[in-house]
Amino acid sequence: MEKKDFISKQELRTRYLGCRNSLLAGERKEKSRKIWELLKKQDVFQSAMAVLVYMDYRSEVITTGLVEELLLDREKKVYAPKVEGMNIHFYEINTIEDLTDGYQGIREPEENPDRLFCQEELQKMKCLILVPGAVFDRERGRMGYGKGFYDRYLAVFPGLFSVALAFDCQIAKKVPVEEYDIRPDMIITESGVIC
Repeated sequence: MEKKDFISKQELRTRYLGCRNSLLAGERKEKSRKIWELLKKQDVFQSAMAVLVYMDYRSEVITTGLVEELLLDREKKVYAPKVEGMNIHFYEINTIEDLTDGYQGIREPEENPDRLFCQEELQKMKCLILVPGAVFDRERGRMGYGKGFYDRYLAVFPGLFSVALAFDCQIAKKVPVEEYDIRPDMIITESGVIC
């Protein structure tokens, strides 16, 4: 019998999500805080006038506290994603209460054309997008959850600097990357920055 020397994308995703899911709540919170602190030290974050955030779901790197800090400081515009069909769009939020349960129970803003992030925003100010994912590698390969929301979004906004937030346990030796997969510009884990 031939030895199986590869695993499918779904098997890889399941394996690394299992590792992420096994982190205890307190551990996840502490590691998330370390990730935020590293993020806030990056020049690209400090100079950004707008941050497009993801709202944490299940065992993802927690972003809620970071979003609350940003909204409290009011130094940067904050945009959160909303799933609309097979795409995501980001809308400006002013308070955490602007979010309600949406796609798969993930907190989302309401659709509002006046608050929509668009190319014009990107052209007039420095912007940064925070990206979630299931598994990553040290060449900045990224595998999401299989729907392609962020790959499609980043293809429409190629000038948007992307930072993936991940736990060390989500870093694999190698992630299979397709031609339509977009590598984040930077990955931040609790122990360092990959760029």
